[in-house]
Amino acid sequence: MLPSLGGNPGGAWEFRESPGLFERAPTLLPGMTHTLIRQLATALSLFALAAPVPARAQMVDVAFLYKLSSTTGVIPFHGLNVSFDPRGKETLVVGSGRVTLFNPTGMEIFSFGDDPELGSIVGAAPTDDGDFVLLSYGKGEAPSIVVANFRGELKGLVEPKGLPAQVPQPFRANAIGWAQGHVYLADLAGMRVVVLGMDGEFVAFHDLARLCDIADNKRVDNGVKGLRVAENGDILFTVQPMFRAFVLSPDGTFRSFGVKGSAPGKFNIVSGIARDERGYYYVTDILKSAVLVFDKEFRWVKEFGYRTGKPGALYAPVDVAAGDGKIFVSQFAKKGVSVFEVKVLDAP
Repeated sequence: MLPSLGGNPGGAWEFRESPGLFERAPTLLPGMTHTLIRQLATALSLFALAAPVPARAQMVDVAFLYKLSSTTGVIPFHGLNVSFDPRGKETLVVGSGRVTLFNPTGMEIFSFGDDPELGSIVGAAPTDDGDFVLLSYGKGEAPSIVVANFRGELKGLVEPKGLPAQVPQPFRANAIGWAQGHVYLADLAGMRVVVLGMDGEFVAFHDLARLCDIADNKRVDNGVKGLRVAENGDILFTVQPMFRAFVLSPDGTFRSFGVKGSAPGKFNIVSGIARDERGYYYVTDILKSAVLVFDKEFRWVKEFGYRTGKPGALYAPVDVAAGDGKIFVSQFAKKGVSVFEVKVLDAP
């Protein structure tokens, strides 16, 4: 039964509590019969049943596993960059001029960065053949792109060639990625990305500020906070002042998601971003001390972490990586890198 919405002295029909769907009002609109009203009600009901229902995001379960450690215990990393190598199933932590590698159980297995030939390492990305491309600074203004083996031994350099005039010189990159045989160099503050072949030949230039409709004189005020290159070459990045996350595909498709707010599923101070092999996106929120999870359609799924003081708590998470059913979250406050298992739940 439906509740009454009140009388209508003007003579229009109305809803009332009654055994039927409608009860005839004291008077009807001109030309409207009681039978016509019932037919209209039936049509509206059938329309509601036939209307498409938006698909719901598939839920995931996230469980804390451990923190990256050495033989002496948890390593208190502070706000460093984290990456995952899907081929070797190893985790990379980059910071303070060093690269530290961890096995699938979260134990340190090797680190490098003492070799003067490598310079001061600011970024590292694994390649398909087991090597790493490193972004490092030495004496010059421009960084070096170094190819090293899994032991951090120098194998060669990638020398940029054929850069167009629109690429600022020197190009002061401070982040690096690798995908589909290409090296991605990013100037985060300048919001620019240069793509090179492994032979150094120019492939593409992406002006992220213009894609985001940010004026040239506002680049540094906005800047890219988190950036990651997916295996298919998608560039994932976040812009804190816009409270948004973005995905730029190699074919030029440009998408974004995110809403400002403190409620679940909304962004406060976004930072790192990653995507796993199932297409789920993970975005860290420094202020919330949480990781927000979205599906491949950018529908919010859940968020987890928080400063609870319990195992799995997060403290100002700054970067995130994903792969092999796990999420790797780097934090400030010397809380290290926490590792979580992710399981996709069957639809109810």
